[in-house]
Amino acid sequence: MPKSNYLINMANKFYYFGFGSNMLASRIHIQNPTAKRIGAGRLENYRLDFHTGSKHWLGAPATIVPTLGAHVYGSIWEIDMCNLKDLDDQESVPQGVYIPISVSVHSLTSDTSITCRAYHLTNQPQSAIHANGTQDNNIPFDRQPSKTYLKVLVKGARESGIPEDYIKWLKGIKHNGKEVPAMEKKLELDKVELSS
Repeated sequence: MPKSNYLINMANKFYYFGFGSNMLASRIHIQNPTAKRIGAGRLENYRLDFHTGSKHWLGAPATIVPTLGAHVYGSIWEIDMCNLKDLDDQESVPQGVYIPISVSVHSLTSDTSITCRAYHLTNQPQSAIHANGTQDNNIPFDRQPSKTYLKVLVKGARESGIPEDYIKWLKGIKHNGKEVPAMEKKLELDKVELSS
């Protein structure tokens, strides 16, 4: 597909960069059935982090934080504009939990930059403590995702075609050990393994 045609985005669709649970197709399709994966993408000068708490996931949800020299992998989705409100609602924008932003993501599939909608937490973490992807016991509880949530990220990253070294890093992130049985079953997470 020619580069110029690939970047054209009709008014009835938008691109979205999912770096958390929305890397996984079965997860994003729960509330955004029109989402079509374009491929894996890399966002430069941001880091993946986790902060605050989610009653749904029983742990800290993912966010992206501007960080010079860092990068975040995720999935680029094309979504019908009719699902924009659904995506905002899923990300708790009306409640002020997440804020929508526009970011330029490098597509690993087409080797082009695509302007995507993404979300970051309103209450951003101030320090980078997940950089090593290790089971560091000094990571505060409010910065730890649940075991279920982390498994969703790992499965979604694999499904999206994200590089194996990033998946290995994800698998090593300290989690709080909590599981969400309904999501474990719905998203078929029983075979997803983490480092601990």
